Amino acid sequence: MTRQEEILMETARYYGLTKAQAEEIWALFGAKIADTISKQDKLVNNQYNPEKFPVIHIDNFGKFIPDQRKLRHANHCLTLKNKSYEQTA
Repeated sequence: MTRQEEILMETARYYGLTKAQAEEIWALFGAKIADTISKQDKLVNNQYNPEKFPVIHIDNFGKFIPDQRKLRHANHCLTLKNKSYEQTA
C-alpha cells in the first residue's frame, strides 16, 4: 500500500467512510481537477500561455498551482519540435 493510500484509508476511518466511498471521493476529486485544468485551449501561437492555467482552490484541500518551470519546459520542447519540423519540410 502506498503512502497516499494509507493516508486515504486513515482519513476514511476517521470520518467513518468505507474504502469504496473514500476511493470514489478521491476519483471525483481527481476528475474535478482534470476537468478544471482542461476546460480551455491553452495554446497561443503554438506555445502554452501560463495565464490560461488557473490556480485551483478546493475548500479543505488547498490550492493547486501550475508549475511554471514545467510550462517553460513544455514551450521549449514545442519550439524545438516546430524548428525540426520546419527544417524537414
